[in-house]
Amino acid sequence: MIRIGVCDDRQEDLQKIQEYAAWFSERHPDIPMEVEAFSSSYDLLEAVEERGGYDIYLLDMVMPRLNGIETARRIRRREEKAQILFLTVSKEYAVEAFSVKATGYLVKPVEKNDFEKELMFCVRNRAPEENPAVHVKTKVGIYRVHIRDIVAVESFNHRRVFTIADGRTLETSATLASIYEQLGEFSCFFAPHRAYIVNLKYVNGLTATDLIMTDGRRIPVSRKVYSRLKEAYMNYIF
Repeated sequence: MIRIGVCDDRQEDLQKIQEYAAWFSERHPDIPMEVEAFSSSYDLLEAVEERGGYDIYLLDMVMPRLNGIETARRIRRREEKAQILFLTVSKEYAVEAFSVKATGYLVKPVEKNDFEKELMFCVRNRAPEENPAVHVKTKVGIYRVHIRDIVAVESFNHRRVFTIADGRTLETSATLASIYEQLGEFSCFFAPHRAYIVNLKYVNGLTATDLIMTDGRRIPVSRKVYSRLKEAYMNYIF
């Protein structure tokens, strides 16, 4: 399911985009989508904090109090690789759009065929089966984290901490068992010890007692799972 967040302070424009999205879904039933509409940037950002980020954002460029560019900047601060399409009345804003790594922009009044073309481009870039992700709930909000970017999950002192490839850490109250239920369906993850889940992508080597991670960390390996871990690791790298 591809999640799309649309934000425009003009109700008529918001309604038109929703109608176009429904039309797009009818034409492409193989692309399941969920669209949420917002008339305020603050409402959109609040939803992102509460329920996690969207795969694609369609943002009106000119909105009161918090415009589309500033809204996009706040989205980018979450370090999520979302696609952003701007809705604008003039092409003069194109340079600003590039400053927040926007995928593109649609000039109002938006034409249906242009909408289909640009949205399809975003969908192909963000197809979840090609770039799967999980949502991590923390004390400060929900973060969408791509599977390929998770290095490891560690449990200690009643806390579970995700280590992300860019160096960030995310702390969650979710149990390690519930996290492994989500990650276990991907062959790159393995639990070498009752307190760890690792992404084999970030393993440099394996000994009888430790996994050697690409960042130099050594993660303990339980004797009970060593044989299965060795087999999983060899299957993964070859």
